[in-house]
Amino acid sequence: MDLKNRTAEKAINGDCDAQILMLKRYERYINKVSMVTKKDRFGNLIRYVDEDFKAEIQMRYLEELLKCKVIKNDNNTK
Repeated sequence: MDLKNRTAEKAINGDCDAQILMLKRYERYINKVSMVTKKDRFGNLIRYVDEDFKAEIQMRYLEELLKCKVIKNDNNTK
């Protein structure tokens, strides 16, 4: 099992440090889907990460992660 899989397994089992690493692994993607575009009073488009929406995505990700089950594969083939 490689390092990424061990981190995921630990995160699924509730290890807080591993969960933080998983959130960092997907941080760029989460930032991208949390991006909001609005116009300012001069009509300029402003893009920024909606921090409330980002926190909601992160919370839901962790909730779903904890619902996962780890399936052990004893077969050593890759």
